[in-house]
Amino acid sequence: MVRPRDEVWQERRLAGRRSVGIALALIVGAWLPAWAGPAVDLPPPPVIEQGRLSSPEALPDDLSLEKLLSLRLESQYGIVAARSRYERQRADEQLTRSANRPQATLEGRLRYVEPGDLATENDQHDDHRAGLSLRQKLFDFGRQNDREAAAAARVDSARLAFLDETKRQRLALLQAYFDVLLADQRYQTLNERMAIFFIRYDRARDRRELGQTSDYDIAVFERDYQEVLLERSQADADRRLTRRRLAELAGRPDSLPRDLEAPDLSALFEREVPAVDALIDTALERDLRLKALRRQRDGSEAALKAARAGNLPSVHGEINADYYTREGATRDPFRAGVYLKFPLFRGGAHDAEIAAAQADRMAAVADLAERESAIRRYATELVEMIRLYQTAGQQRVVALENFAELNFMRKQTLYQMEKAADLGDAMVEMSVAQLERKRTTYALAMRWAELSLLTDQSLTTVLLGSVENSEGASGATEDAS
Repeated sequence: MVRPRDEVWQERRLAGRRSVGIALALIVGAWLPAWAGPAVDLPPPPVIEQGRLSSPEALPDDLSLEKLLSLRLESQYGIVAARSRYERQRADEQLTRSANRPQATLEGRLRYVEPGDLATENDQHDDHRAGLSLRQKLFDFGRQNDREAAAAARVDSARLAFLDETKRQRLALLQAYFDVLLADQRYQTLNERMAIFFIRYDRARDRRELGQTSDYDIAVFERDYQEVLLERSQADADRRLTRRRLAELAGRPDSLPRDLEAPDLSALFEREVPAVDALIDTALERDLRLKALRRQRDGSEAALKAARAGNLPSVHGEINADYYTREGATRDPFRAGVYLKFPLFRGGAHDAEIAAAQADRMAAVADLAERESAIRRYATELVEMIRLYQTAGQQRVVALENFAELNFMRKQTLYQMEKAADLGDAMVEMSVAQLERKRTTYALAMRWAELSLLTDQSLTTVLLGSVENSEGASGATEDAS
């Protein structure tokens, strides 16, 4: 008994719909686990408005070292640039992993045809089609795993570089803070010296009117006064320039700090200096930049393995479900198969990929060796400079302060005995001693700060001795925020 054509078409349509449903269920079941990934804890992203970085809260007018070290720097341009490189590596890793995930394609077609004389359904003009396909790589001899390992290593390297850049920007901010304090002290010293030279110049002019001095002496006093006036004007400009640099480094260009509090860092002169060998070992273990280079080397080795396996075969599975309005002998509502792909000749691309991967690995190894060498030299330099400031530097400052105090007492006695016209030089000597005290202290503080960067410690802990719950990577993450 011959079945009506309409019944046959109806059954085929139902079979096509069932096939599409089966393929869709397989896609959902395979896709969801593939997209599941570990959550990544990141500092808050920068705020970008109309293509520009948005400044956070303004700098306080009375800025202290504690406030400086607790500033949030997520919108600072150097940190934003480092984060962008990290985010780019994460996107590249996602792109690499996508090659091993299910690939689903939905296709559709609306078409009108005029059937030929030999067509089995020559009265059917609609030739529409809907198709759903799922493709999944099954096996490639570990090549994809090596690519994913290389991408993951590059992401980890970029993350460590991001944390390292955050600490370096905060270190530069600390130097800018000290520069402002030194500029203020230098201005005060030169302002006192200018006042003394002006008084002497003014007195000389008065004496000239009385015929007690010559024009030559007046010219000498005026020359000295103009020279110190120029230095004082330059120091005044430095006060504004250093504040501008501090605000820019803090990512707050619209708020220049007015008053900065000089911190008490005298304890740094008594702190025990680590031994050179111990510091080198700690730095080689904890330096963030070195860790980033090690992960970069690991990634280059994984990429080289993947390149060497570039000519190995790969196996993938594919499922297709199609629905047709016009049936044909070669039109199947459902297909499933396993396919083998074996590259035989690629025009030398395989050798080029290996050579490029070997060159990247060579560069990564060289960068790693260079950083290790720099750490050994840098750690030795830091220890020697810290010892220098704690001994000879400290002794020089004490000698200057002792001289300034005794000189002031001597000039005060002479002034009371009316054997000295003023106490100007003595006051200037005391300001000079204060300036040298700050220079030596801040230089020592910067060496300790650089040591904290080298060993991945918190600046607050190293400079102020505060107790924190964590160091190392946790401290880096804290600074990153």
